[in-house]
Amino acid sequence: MAGCWVLVLALLGGACALPAPLAYTQALAQAVDSYNQRPEVPNAFRLLSADPEPTQVSLSSLRRLNFTIMETRCPARSPAQLDNCDFKEDGLIKDCSAPVPQRGGLVLDVTCVNSTVDPVRVKRFWPLVPVAINTVAAGINLYKAIKRK
Repeated sequence: MAGCWVLVLALLGGACALPAPLAYTQALAQAVDSYNQRPEVPNAFRLLSADPEPTQVSLSSLRRLNFTIMETRCPARSPAQLDNCDFKEDGLIKDCSAPVPQRGGLVLDVTCVNSTVDPVRVKRFWPLVPVAINTVAAGINLYKAIKRK
């Protein structure tokens, strides 16, 4: 009987000793940090954007993290906090993907490619005005043609 209690206590103690699962933001921070540790990275990169955190799915059931990073002015291996580093003007932007780390594991396999996104401000409304005017004019002309018949 004492052997059963020892076994139960050992199992409970082992379960308590497991590291807590990572939060989504912690997993992203760990992936960016892993990328910044590479020897070919001269300036540190900071998280620019990421896929929204899934609400209906736990982090452990996700397979990959998808995020975008941008080059900062700080050296990659400087002791400065990344949050205090400003983004570099015309800095590189990279689209990245990394496997979700399992309980306490490290993110080592971060894959990044240069982004095709141009960080230049995009005019969205004004180029559409002539198209809208032509569409409305065509609709009015069509209405007049139908009404005459």
